[in-house]
Amino acid sequence: MRCVVVNGAKLKAETQCANCGNKISDGYVREIRTRRIYCDFRCYSAGVQTSLEAFAPRMPTLNAWTRSS
Repeated sequence: MRCVVVNGAKLKAETQCANCGNKISDGYVREIRTRRIYCDFRCYSAGVQTSLEAFAPRMPTLNAWTRSS
């Protein structure tokens, strides 16, 4: 996770949270890589978790990594 917490800054345009859709006030979290804006850290971590689950390939189970003799 890489993000920047911004306090006391207003955005030029009215913006909504990338996760919940709430209006962004003078404090927000911006993800560095995608530049998405979230209303707070809770929404940021939920949004990142959701995107990881949706786009990451499923890892094989532990049984697939063990060797049978």
